[in-house]
Parts: sequence; structure tokens; C-alpha cells
Amino acid sequence: MAKTKNKLAFTLPVLGLVCLLGLCFEYVIILFEQFIYNKNYYKFTITESITHWLITSVLWGMLGLVLFYVTARIYKFNLLKKEKLPQKRDIFTEIFLLIVAFAVKLLVYGGWKPIIDFKQSGWFQFIFQYIYYLFEAGILLMMIIFVQESAERFLRAKKIKLTNLPWGGIVLSLTWGIIHTVTEVSLPIALCITMLSLFFGIAHIAANKNFYISYAMILILYLV
Repeated sequence: MAKTKNKLAFTLPVLGLVCLLGLCFEYVIILFEQFIYNKNYYKFTITESITHWLITSVLWGMLGLVLFYVTARIYKFNLLKKEKLPQKRDIFTEIFLLIVAFAVKLLVYGGWKPIIDFKQSGWFQFIFQYIYYLFEAGILLMMIIFVQESAERFLRAKKIKLTNLPWGGIVLSLTWGIIHTVTEVSLPIALCITMLSLFFGIAHIAANKNFYISYAMILILYLV
């Protein structure tokens, strides 16, 4: 058991990196698709966009299953473990995050994002787009969990009292979040996504690291 824990301590950062690479692999898919279709990603047809979302969702789904298997069977680390429910203070934190995120997104997008997406895409394309977001949120949460657990184990070993900071969200915002400043057409949207990345990590801590509550919070923060 001790050997397994030691191996896990070294493996957690690697698993976090795998999640990041999995998220970034979408850009490789986009480059390939742009070459095949001979057009910019933002000019894809409905069929081409849906095909992209389906391919990416399937790959992220497979990655998620592999990570669940590896952590549970090999390292005995249960991603789905149910911690204690959030306390009142934590619930207020979650509500505060939701209010701030909603207000910022209203300003950045010029309206409520789901309504804007629905009007731009139509119901058929909208469904596949948001299915894609469901899988993306799962990988984002996995990365947060791996980074947070890794940071806390390291800090406890060094007897540094900073384990309550949202390290998963900090790393996510400095990697996946910052990447959007290059890939997004709009800088305000990119900065909004960077902010949300940090909020995801804070929400995970406020949810007492409960996987299901954390996933629900990330979905709401991200999509609503």
C-alpha cells in the first residue's frame, strides 16, 4: 500500500499533464480538419462542426475511461469518492462564484450564452455542441483533481500550510485558460475563460472535493 501511495504521488502530476494534453489535442484535430476542408474552423458547416464535436467527445470520453481505470485499478485512487457535503460557508462561496461568473459572461458575450448559442446554431447543432461541453467539463475536473491532490500531498510532505488554496484551478487557468488568449478570436472571451478556470478550482474546494457536486458546478459555471 505504501509503495502504491508513493507511486501515486509521482504519477498524479503526470495524469494532470495527460488531461491537459488531451484537452489541447483538440487543436491538432482542428488543424487536420482545416486542412481537409480547406477552410477556417469558424467557417465550418453544421455537419463539419457536429463531426468535430463528436470526434472530440469520443476521444475525451475514451481518455476519461482510461484515467478512471488507471487511477482506480492500479493506484487505488477513487476519483468518484464522496466527501462530506459542503458547509454553509462553502455554499455561499459557490453562490458567489455563480453570480460573478454569470455577470462577467453577460458583459463579455453581450447576453446569456446558451441563448446566444441556440440562436446562432439552431436546436440540432446546439445539442451536439453542449454534449461536447459535457465531456470537456469531465476532463477539466479530472485535471483539477489530479493537480490539487498532487499539490496537497507535496505541501503536506514539506509541512507547508497552503493546502487549502485551489491549486488545480490555478494551474488550469495558467495553462488551459491562458492558451485561449491565443486560440480565441476575442481577448475578453479568452480572459473570461481564464477566470472561469480559476473558479472551477475554487468550486471544487468549496464542494469539499465531492466529484459530483464539483462536476455540476463546473458545468453551471461554464455553460450558464
